[in-house]
Amino acid sequence: MSKKGFFSIALLAVFVLSSCVVPLGGAPATPAPASLFPGGKRVIGYYAQWAAERKSFVSGIAAGKITHINYAFSNVSDKGECILGDPAADVERVYAANESVSGQADSNDAAALHGNFNQLLQLKQKNPHLQVLISVGGYTWSEHFSDAALTEASRQAFAKSCVDLYLKQYKGVFDGIDIDWEYPGGGGLSPGRPEDKHNFTLLLAELRRQLDELGASDGRHYLLTIAAPAGSGNAQNFERSEFIQSLDWINLMAYDLHGTWEKTTNFNAPLYKAAKDPSDASLNVDAAVQEYLKAGVPADKLVMGVPFYGRGWKGVPNKDNGLYQTADGAAPGLYEDGAFDYKELKDNYFSTYKRTWNEEAQVPSLYNPDTGIFIGYDDPESIAAKAGYIKDQGLAGVMIWELSQGNDDMLDAIQKGFQTGGLPHLVPTKDPNAAVVPRPFTQEIHSAGAIKIDAKLDDWPAEPTFTLNDKSQVVFGLNSNKWDGPKDLSTQAWVGWAPEGLYFAFNVVDDKHIQTSSDANLWHGDYMELQIDTQLEKDYDDLSMSDDDYQIGISAGDFAKVPPAIIVWFGPTTTPDVKTIQQAQVQTADGYILEVFIPKQVLHGITLSEGATFGMNINPSDSDGSEQEVMMSTSATRTLSDPRTLGKIILVK
Repeated sequence: MSKKGFFSIALLAVFVLSSCVVPLGGAPATPAPASLFPGGKRVIGYYAQWAAERKSFVSGIAAGKITHINYAFSNVSDKGECILGDPAADVERVYAANESVSGQADSNDAAALHGNFNQLLQLKQKNPHLQVLISVGGYTWSEHFSDAALTEASRQAFAKSCVDLYLKQYKGVFDGIDIDWEYPGGGGLSPGRPEDKHNFTLLLAELRRQLDELGASDGRHYLLTIAAPAGSGNAQNFERSEFIQSLDWINLMAYDLHGTWEKTTNFNAPLYKAAKDPSDASLNVDAAVQEYLKAGVPADKLVMGVPFYGRGWKGVPNKDNGLYQTADGAAPGLYEDGAFDYKELKDNYFSTYKRTWNEEAQVPSLYNPDTGIFIGYDDPESIAAKAGYIKDQGLAGVMIWELSQGNDDMLDAIQKGFQTGGLPHLVPTKDPNAAVVPRPFTQEIHSAGAIKIDAKLDDWPAEPTFTLNDKSQVVFGLNSNKWDGPKDLSTQAWVGWAPEGLYFAFNVVDDKHIQTSSDANLWHGDYMELQIDTQLEKDYDDLSMSDDDYQIGISAGDFAKVPPAIIVWFGPTTTPDVKTIQQAQVQTADGYILEVFIPKQVLHGITLSEGATFGMNINPSDSDGSEQEVMMSTSATRTLSDPRTLGKIILVK
């Protein structure tokens, strides 16, 4: 979800769950008008608890144009139980007549239901087809999911707490539960465990069991859904073909595919990849949808997310209307730097910025050369195109993040797309005479002798295979001054091969060694990244890391409390062979030495014999605080996950 930076002032206090008397109810919703939702498509809108603070009340929701509301968010306590996220917003705020769905001021009776929950209940009473789910977690509140999912007892306790709180105590307000764990195994703000992947499946099964048990006694069906990530990284930690049987549907977060965490401007949520897009081929909506379908998710259980907001950069040069240009960071926004509600764009930007429509990506952008600000966003034209795509693909419907950011024009565009279908996909044509982009380097790797993984360099030649100590080898930096020379970060790297596997040694100079994670979040600290491509030119047109490619993060830990760790972001993430990777590390006066052995059974698709070839980059990464600040690479063109930017390795004696 686009929820980074959205906090209620009320969250600064510690709240106690308040008791209240809630009107009983919970009858199944009546069907939505067929004319509004052709083909039984769902239109699901997230409504954030902080929206009322911005004068976007529940009463302003065009409920006749949607089928479901996901109310965001419930928190998860350190005991692994559902708790109110913001009691002041959820159940305590007293609404004035001009703010209320009913048009009447809330009662001052302390025992009465107040807040957004009461407003949602009133909205359902006026719109009998509407159903409301409580969304649990979110990007900010996923910290305790791993503990909640860890054991059978903890899973039962978590599910019971959610059912008791939202479907019993606040009976009638909610029709189901939406789980938004970002993310199993880590990768968001919070650490995780390798076993999160399967534990999440078990957690959803337990929720389904308890929801069905309650539904049997109430004579109705309670919904269970999840929000799931797009892109080829975090989605690898979901057992999608297994847990889909517990779910009514999946809400695919098909946005934030690009943003100001990247140096290059791009679209927030391109429907397709454009020919000039320099990014990974998995970072578009169509690629994400097709990847979920390939993973075993039925089309009629996949709801595709659309953003009612955009992402914007500052310091963008006046070239190609700002698209795919190097920027200086996040443009200032009303609520969050780098993020712009559609309503804000319409009110404050459309009149002074040039709009450009990209026919290949099927999304628009805004650019003003005077301000140097570029914004990739969605508008009614692109929303209609995406709704048409949903119709053409036979998907279950559309999900919106977030209702208060848009207007009726955006909701009407969804219905237009459902009626008309999508726009033609202009597939970029490939020039058959185009030259193959040369590899950034070619390097011979010699066979290794007897290498002992002991964090010593006495088994290796005097001359390293690679030396990384020059500014030209810096491929990522929060700003141009973050790399302060070889003493800040530099590396000597040795590589050798044997029939049994690949050997590596790294002598890293790092003036301030920091590592706080031993899970998928280790990239926020100091670590070594290996990128490996097994196919080279055989899959030259597949511009993304896929099952035949590897991206491995190796951390030496912090030599105190945080243990060393190896994380495989791409490649054989489900095989126990990963556990056979060996590493040893020792701290030195100016950094650390790290030795690694990756056995052959891990490196599926690679031949370890004389004359064999594959692609590889070695990328040391540095943090002097709480986030990644500098990365160097053997490839000057290194990107997150484009195998074409990997150097060519040739194995020799």
